[in-house]
Amino acid sequence: MSPDSTHEHDEFDNSSQSLHVPNLDQSTYVGVPEFPGAPWAYRQAHALGTHLVLPSWGLGDVAVSLVGAMGLGLAVALAMISRHIDIENGWGLIASFVTPWILLAGWPVYCTIKKGNGPRIDLGLSSKRAHLRFGALAGVASLIIGGITATLTQHFTGPLSSNAGNAATNQHGIVLVVFCLFALFGAPIVEELAFRGLLFGALSKAHLNQWLVLLISSALFSLYHFEPQRLLILFAIGLVVGEVRRRTGSTTAAMVTHFVNNAPGVLALLFAPVVHYFH
Repeated sequence: MSPDSTHEHDEFDNSSQSLHVPNLDQSTYVGVPEFPGAPWAYRQAHALGTHLVLPSWGLGDVAVSLVGAMGLGLAVALAMISRHIDIENGWGLIASFVTPWILLAGWPVYCTIKKGNGPRIDLGLSSKRAHLRFGALAGVASLIIGGITATLTQHFTGPLSSNAGNAATNQHGIVLVVFCLFALFGAPIVEELAFRGLLFGALSKAHLNQWLVLLISSALFSLYHFEPQRLLILFAIGLVVGEVRRRTGSTTAAMVTHFVNNAPGVLALLFAPVVHYFH
């Protein structure tokens, strides 16, 4: 019987209390261990006989990822501006958009490899099909909740726009296609590795209440986008994506939710020139 079918009865049971950790490296942790990363991924790895250690990465690594990404993005933007490269259009926009991802996604992968069991186990990059289905349904829910929050927000702020949407409307041809592909596929992967992967796991390792972990990770997710008008919208979406992570223990499922949430807006931007052409 496969590990997947062995735990089919508790597909959303991710409480650390239900874990038995007989092959945890006791040189890393002494006492009764509590695995805070992705319990289902841990159970699957343990069932396969994988040697596991309790991860030593934590909030310091979160700071490296988030603050480092902002610093790297700023440094690259200033360097391009000094060379008279337009960072709001063309390939300059693409470079300024993706450069921070080197640390935003790269550091979670690196630190879990060096200080834990790797991103697949520590960040929950393995999922059951049920997790992915749940993530997709939650993505639809996030669109509804985000739409309701946006409608309410507009009563106070007026018309809303997003940084990515504003940037994309000025792009054409291959640059527009590449930008939209990054926004559709890259952003959900990168941001979920950082926020619902490393940050969520590090806060859990600090023994915070899971509801507080959900609130903090959603708040930092919304603040990181630097879009004051859309702050509450991003926070509401973050709560939905974070709840997927909390319930499934799977960052991959959270990526699916994020992807579904991004898809309508990105596709609208991508096909806007075609619609405009026929009108």
